Amino acid sequence: MSKKFFEDKHFHHMFNHLKDGIFIADHNGIALWINDTSSKQMGAPRSKVIGRSVSDLEKDGLFTPSITNIVLEKRETVTKVQTSKGRQYLATGYFVEIKEDKTQYVLVNVKDITDTVRSSLQLEKAEILLQKYWDELQEMKVKESEKKNNHIIIGNSKKHEEILDLIGRIASLDVTILLTGETGVGKSMIASMIHRRSNRTDKPFIQINCGAIPETLLESELFGYKKGAFTGANNSGKIGLVEKANGGTLFLDEIGELPLTLQPKLLQLVQEKSFFPIGSTELKQVDVRIITATHQSLLEMVQEKRFREDLYYRLNVVSIQIPALRERKDDIIPLVFHYLELFKTKYRKSTVLGKELVDYLQNYSWPGNIRELENMIERLVVTAKSEIIDKSDLSEKVLREVQKKESAFPPKLNGQSLPSYIEEIEKKLIIDAQKEHNSTRKAAKALGITQSSLIRRLQKYNL
Repeated sequence: MSKKFFEDKHFHHMFNHLKDGIFIADHNGIALWINDTSSKQMGAPRSKVIGRSVSDLEKDGLFTPSITNIVLEKRETVTKVQTSKGRQYLATGYFVEIKEDKTQYVLVNVKDITDTVRSSLQLEKAEILLQKYWDELQEMKVKESEKKNNHIIIGNSKKHEEILDLIGRIASLDVTILLTGETGVGKSMIASMIHRRSNRTDKPFIQINCGAIPETLLESELFGYKKGAFTGANNSGKIGLVEKANGGTLFLDEIGELPLTLQPKLLQLVQEKSFFPIGSTELKQVDVRIITATHQSLLEMVQEKRFREDLYYRLNVVSIQIPALRERKDDIIPLVFHYLELFKTKYRKSTVLGKELVDYLQNYSWPGNIRELENMIERLVVTAKSEIIDKSDLSEKVLREVQKKESAFPPKLNGQSLPSYIEEIEKKLIIDAQKEHNSTRKAAKALGITQSSLIRRLQKYNL
């Protein structure tokens, strides 16, 4: 590129008609020439650009980054997004070497892409919004189906809302889930809900209780067997529940009851999504999501060598602790009235609950959790002597427990100050919890406080 080029008005005229910016610099990064479009893009006249280094121009904020400097460093063609005066440009820099006079230049072609980027972002935002509306519509359909088929999970408590929120965030992800909680808290229902809200909802949901099947039969139930695998086996072999769940969800309830001998096989299934049927040398591959549940402490079982540590951590990718009903009292009354309406419809009854009865149900400890509540409401609806179900319809066990609670702490202060009276109550509750659970960890959990908090109170009361 000769000096004559930079002085030729005809070339200037042609390059100034281009909608793209043209920026030419020498081998030292000194600006030699720019067209009219480039001047507008940088918001600076030629007199403020030509003769200055691109590094100084970048420092002055005319553009960033300097494509010229990058090209000179790499000695090759470079394309990058460049910003200048709040707009975005696609800048392509070319390393030009003139062999005749052994001179080197950098030519940068700068295309304004601001409007294109904005349109793209608007389109992306629209697609995100459409996806959000679609997800919300699908969620509404699922919830309507759950309500219609009595698969809804009832509750008003904060813990209940936290669980539903977590389910909403993980249901569509193929992550392995461990559900923990006492017997009867609704682990099976939650596993089913996760499946219904996942991308596998139209595929099988296979459930098996690991504690309800004899150890000798459990392996064949889960993994199936080949023809003639053992004496008494079906002549045509058997497909196991794992294979039947292919594409869907496999829910292993009471996973703590799984024999140690079967745990390596389950570990292979979780890790590799593969297994060998009994008597077969052919490895089978399956696509299953695994959800497990237990009322036991698997971590304690690991420490006692009754459960494999590697399997425990594979199953415990996401853990959902489902609190006992007594720990979320705000859920009791909604559940009571949900099952009342359900069984009134089922048995064509027009019964109502007396206020005193509702108070008793609210204050009962529900050791059997939701399962016990469901069974009790069904019994009350079926056996009530009149349309108004009264506390007299409750069992002696429930009446005794609630009445004992009511008489345990009389509301009168009997001359005590309120702080000392509250301390007496706290002290008695701690003593009772310690007697019942025989460990600070379990007692703290029953009281709804941390173990360290319980220990501080034990020290305070010299217990």
